[in-house]
Amino acid sequence: MKKTVQALAIPLVALAMIGADFRREEPKAAAPVVSKRPCYGYVIIEFGKGIDCNGDTVKLVKVNGGQERVEE
Repeated sequence: MKKTVQALAIPLVALAMIGADFRREEPKAAAPVVSKRPCYGYVIIEFGKGIDCNGDTVKLVKVNGGQERVEE
């Protein structure tokens, strides 16, 4: 009985080893460096705060019924 089980187990183990995946993950490239460019517009997200085109938060002040960016 042991020889029969071993006779079946050896080919199954060999088949499992042959079907194993030995591929490696390719190294990922480094993230590109993004330089900030001059930004003239903004989107108002709440009163007194906005986001410019670079994604930075900017302070806004009320001027004549509207809001304008504070130049620092």
